[in-house]
Amino acid sequence: MKTENKNANKHAPEGNNTNNNWYDWEHQLDENNKPRIHNGDKSSIAADHWNRYPDDIRLMNELGVNHYRFSIEWSKIEPENGNFNIEAIQHYRDLCDSLIKNNITPVITLHHFTHPIWFENLGAFEKRENVSHFIEYSEYAFNNLKDLVPIWCTINEPSVFVSQGYFNGIFPPGKKDPVLAATVLENLLYAHTKTYKHLKGLDGGDQTQIGLVKNIFQFEPLRRWHLLDWVFSNVLNNVFTNSTLDYFKKGHSIFLLPGMVKKEMKNTHAVGAMDFIGLNYYSRMHVKGQASLAEPFLFKKRPQDIQTDMDYALYPEGFYKALHTISVLKKPIYVTENGVADRGNNIREIFIKRYLYALNKAIQGGLDIRGYFYWTLMDNFEWAEGYKMKFGLYEVDFKTQARSLRESSNLFAKMVKKPGTDSRGYIVNIGDLAPNFTMEYSTGEKVMLSDLRGKVVVLQFTASWCSVCRKEMPHLEKDVWQKFKDKDLLLIGIDRDEPLETVIQFQKEMGTTYPLALDPGAEIFGLFADKNSGVTRNVVIDQKGKIVFLTRLFEETEYNQMLKVIQSIL
Repeated sequence: MKTENKNANKHAPEGNNTNNNWYDWEHQLDENNKPRIHNGDKSSIAADHWNRYPDDIRLMNELGVNHYRFSIEWSKIEPENGNFNIEAIQHYRDLCDSLIKNNITPVITLHHFTHPIWFENLGAFEKRENVSHFIEYSEYAFNNLKDLVPIWCTINEPSVFVSQGYFNGIFPPGKKDPVLAATVLENLLYAHTKTYKHLKGLDGGDQTQIGLVKNIFQFEPLRRWHLLDWVFSNVLNNVFTNSTLDYFKKGHSIFLLPGMVKKEMKNTHAVGAMDFIGLNYYSRMHVKGQASLAEPFLFKKRPQDIQTDMDYALYPEGFYKALHTISVLKKPIYVTENGVADRGNNIREIFIKRYLYALNKAIQGGLDIRGYFYWTLMDNFEWAEGYKMKFGLYEVDFKTQARSLRESSNLFAKMVKKPGTDSRGYIVNIGDLAPNFTMEYSTGEKVMLSDLRGKVVVLQFTASWCSVCRKEMPHLEKDVWQKFKDKDLLLIGIDRDEPLETVIQFQKEMGTTYPLALDPGAEIFGLFADKNSGVTRNVVIDQKGKIVFLTRLFEETEYNQMLKVIQSIL
């Protein structure tokens, strides 16, 4: 039986959460009586994103990003089995609302290594019957956030969860059992499949994208000439990557560790059970095989490789390969994580250049890549590594919680904001004061933008030759102009560089009633976007003259977000 709890648990996954499996883990000692987390670090309040998210959203705006992927904490939302916390889910609604108002699309991950301690005590994903608990939590979160969140990730890195928690024993539950590891992996993939099918069948499910996040590490032979290095590299690639991809591609895969475990995983319902696949990529591992039953292989570094603080080699070629590897699922790809631990700011800039070059090369080669998420916005508590690893574009002083953009991150900000580097081409940003100008309507009336202060103004950049504009304009007429024109809103079409007679005929053909203004030489357009970029874009300006939303092309999710922003500021 489901119940809802209004009493807020004061601890959060974004720091100081005492109700999940990781809190227990970080307060334990290992078999050698040493802390399980580097340097005995505790997550404590971490970066305190739970309380500081309004400021962190401002940091996102400074970077110019338009999507934000984050995890919601199961143990906050369902602190007891079947008992749901209304205040916790409202917090996430407030976060999503704030993101949308800042023209940032929320992307939610339902499970990122942590879950409630009550779920852990039930055996978590070691038992197939426990998957129903995950589905129930996912349904509750989805039903309460689906109107704000268009993109959902079910489970983050199932192979990492298994390898670190059931092989290496450095993540909870700290077991080293290959047979159990195979079972947990199968249950995680089954959980994704069942959750995907269930959420897609709910009201609004067909309007959201739901996918799985897969980490890829390539395992390559240290010695190209050595048979054992090749054998163990192939074994590890099959276990870590191919077993998961085959599960969703064929509905059948084999988890094989010779001499330890062979498990067939079958689920015909899994074939194609995702709207997208998320790729997390960092580097490769070099494998050295050896004739030892106790330790059949080792991971070794190559001296010529550029190493990051995480002992991951700089390897953008592997990123390119991983994009092609995961494309076998024939689903759109989101790069959900890609980043570098670089405390000394020595290689972050070259990392950004080389990995984004590899990404662009893959896009130019025809791969359907829909987005790229850098890991991470700011320094964080990095699991078993604690606070040692500095992945953040923004440096965090964990004593004061002060955030500052790293010098080596400036390149990323410039590349994101540079006009013409993507399909948007804007030279203005959310939060900017809109450039002032005088426009002339097709009726001959002249209006200065600054004279419209006190009204919400929507500038629609359009042209008669633009087919996407023609598709969008009836919707703007109905959803914006007719709905809000009596509520201090003015929708103005800015026709790009066409003569008066063409503009008049254009409006007649479209049957729209909102005013169209002339833009000779695209001078007004050039105040907002690179003149070499296209029309079909909307600029929403609030009552104080500040830009609060930007769209490009007639994309359903973005268009609906614009409507929500307009409604929220009227």
